[in-house]
Amino acid sequence: MRSTIRAMALTGLTLPAATQAAEIGDTDTAIRLALLPETGAQISAHLAGEVLSAMGYAVEYVEADQMRVFSDMRQGRIDVNVEVWEARAPRNYRDMILDGDLQDMGELGVTLSEGLAYPAHMDATCPGLPAWEALRDCAALSGLTVVDYPEEWEGPAAGIIEALGLPFEVRPAASEADLSQTLTEASTSGDPALVMFWRPHWAVAAQDLRFVTLPTPEAACYETPSWGPNPDLPGDCGIPSLEAVKTVIKGTKIKWPAAWYMLEDFQIDTETQEALMRAVEQDGRSVAEVAAEWRAANEETWQPVVDAALAQ
Repeated sequence: MRSTIRAMALTGLTLPAATQAAEIGDTDTAIRLALLPETGAQISAHLAGEVLSAMGYAVEYVEADQMRVFSDMRQGRIDVNVEVWEARAPRNYRDMILDGDLQDMGELGVTLSEGLAYPAHMDATCPGLPAWEALRDCAALSGLTVVDYPEEWEGPAAGIIEALGLPFEVRPAASEADLSQTLTEASTSGDPALVMFWRPHWAVAAQDLRFVTLPTPEAACYETPSWGPNPDLPGDCGIPSLEAVKTVIKGTKIKWPAAWYMLEDFQIDTETQEALMRAVEQDGRSVAEVAAEWRAANEETWQPVVDAALAQ
């Protein structure tokens, strides 16, 4: 299913003069952005689309999935993929980058990170948090069971807890919903909780969650037991984070020059995405609605990016 947003009237944006119009390029042909299933990726796409619309471009959102999106781009059905996680991308992504059919446009600004999450109120009951060492001596955590990812996800919490010598039992969550529910209930009741979790996630914004600071992950952490605070076991560190990147098909710069420059500089941060995810996942609002609201409220954020693109 496809939906199209046509160019909107500009607010506070001066269109380039006739001598600069060629830098805008083709405003009749829609720039087609990948609309992946994940809420966060849809937010990234719609925010970029809102800025492109403000520049005078026609924008189209094309539904896609993670495994076929690059095939869709190769076949000319999609022009832009705003949120790419390279470590999880199928092989044809790397092939297209090497062949020049796909262009890496740099980091989006959203970071995928995983770790032990806890409700913010625990900072008061466990002095020293978020440092992991504070967990060893916190009386409020006596008898606490850490909730790991569901068993089929092969979660890392048990290994981390054992390697760091922390005095907790670990159980797998029954489901993804169990993870966020455990943190939500602890945030409401004031009880302690340690849950293997990730961000961006709407619950981080909704419940003011914090993450334990674990030793910085390095290759040696997993290969050399003597590395890190526990000289007897490997794995006594956190989990490496990932950075999302943006990609466009070959020829984008020729067809839509100003859009290319805008997309090169376009960024959002993890906190912004999480706040908008909360509006969608918890408040039941549409991605299109919250993205349009973001555009209206944040002109001081995206307008300089547009101005710089038009000035190229």
